[in-house]
Order: sequence, then C-alpha cells, then structure tokens
Amino acid sequence: MSNYNNRSSFGNASQGQGFVQDSFSSDAGAPKKITNHSLRPVTIKQLQNAVQTQADGDFKIDGQDLHQFTFIAAVRGVNRQSTHHTFSVEDGTGVIDARRYPSEEEDLSAIIEGSYVRVVGLLKNMNDRFMVAVHGIRPILDMNELTYHNLEVIYAHVSLTRSKHGGMGMDTGSTAHGAFGTSYGGSSSSGPGQMAERQEQIAEMIRNHPAKETGVHRQEIVARFQQSFGGANAVNSVISHMIEDGFVYPAEDEDHLMSAY
Repeated sequence: MSNYNNRSSFGNASQGQGFVQDSFSSDAGAPKKITNHSLRPVTIKQLQNAVQTQADGDFKIDGQDLHQFTFIAAVRGVNRQSTHHTFSVEDGTGVIDARRYPSEEEDLSAIIEGSYVRVVGLLKNMNDRFMVAVHGIRPILDMNELTYHNLEVIYAHVSLTRSKHGGMGMDTGSTAHGAFGTSYGGSSSSGPGQMAERQEQIAEMIRNHPAKETGVHRQEIVARFQQSFGGANAVNSVISHMIEDGFVYPAEDEDHLMSAY
C-alpha cells in the first residue's frame, strides 16, 4: 500500500474519486517516516483513546504525536450557529463533535444528518471532553473511499505498532468495526456479504483469543469454523483472503496469525 499521507484533497480535485496527493503528502512510493506534519488516518475510537501526557501537551496515538488527522464518518446531528457549525459524527467505533468556523464563501449546506463526510482537523480537549477542530470537511460521494480509509487506518496502525513492538500490541477495535464491509448499517463494501461475515467472525475470534498477542494457530481457527463454513478448505480460503487483504498477518511463523486491527 502506498504512503498513507495520500489523502483525498479539499482543493480542486474531483470529490469522491479516491486518494489524491495533497499539501501534506510527499511524492508517492514506499512508506515514509511519520513526521509531525503527517496527515494521520484515524478512527474516532483512536481519538477518544488518545493520551495527553501533560496539560496543553501533544496527544499521542500508538506512541506517536498526533497532529493533523483525517477520518470518515456519518453525520448524526447538526447544530448551526451564526459563527460556527457543530457536527456530531459517528464512524462505527465512536461518536465525537466536530466544530467548523466556516469562511463567508464556504457552503456547508450539503452536510446534513445521514450524510457521510471526510473530516480533516486537530484534536482538542474542551472541559475534559474531546472534540475536533475542523480544518476541512466535505461530503463523501463514493463509498469506496470509506473502504480505502479503513485500510489506510489499518496500515498506519500496523506500521507504527510493528516498528515499536516487533509485530505485537495490536489495538483491538482501533479501526471501524465494519472493516470487512459490515460497517454503517451492515452494507457490504468489500466483497460478497458471506465472505465479509466469515472474515469478521475469524477476526473476532483472534481479537478475543488468549494468544492474540503471540498469534492464534491456523488449525485452531479451522477447527472452530470448519463445521459452520462447510469444511477446512473453506476456512483456509477465508484466511488466505484475509492475509492477502492485510486483515491478518503471520506472527512467529506462517501458521500463527494475528489481527491487524
């Protein structure tokens, strides 16, 4: 996967057409070192779990300073004031308020309850409550962008935790619950519904397994699901798809698997 600094822009690029290089990203290619100016893809749960070591200090996610970030969420509430608009947004992992002080020429009328939006902003702590100071917000026109965002969140999280823990320490639930196509009302966004459902079942088993930090053996997964999936080959096929898509990855050897989210 390319550098996760690649983001859908808020400039002249066509909206809803996947990822476009913006002012925060460098040239495309191999993943670059994360810097203080990286545009970090996140979930709301990650924002709510961010750590602030001192008052007015930087927030941290995965041990890294969090500066500007982006996420995709559904709008659950809108409060329009003369000076600012506050949107209550939810992404399947949590709910947070996002506040925007629009310029005179900025039109936010298309952002209504039930719509999906991409948000770029900074995390703030107001009276012991997290909120997002919005730098940019726009409607999502192509729901494939949601799938891409979830994969970018996984990639960023795994890159950081692998480098820090050598492949350990996955944050269960750090990405949207529907990473396999079941988020936001259960609509499938990545492959047939049955495959997505089976992938989620296997991922849930790995996340809740006592050996989740070292890897769950493939044969244990097969034994758990072969009857309901219709045989060992069917289970192994689902596992292979999950490895190819980056949802699980081998731990100490090829037969011990860990969840990437």
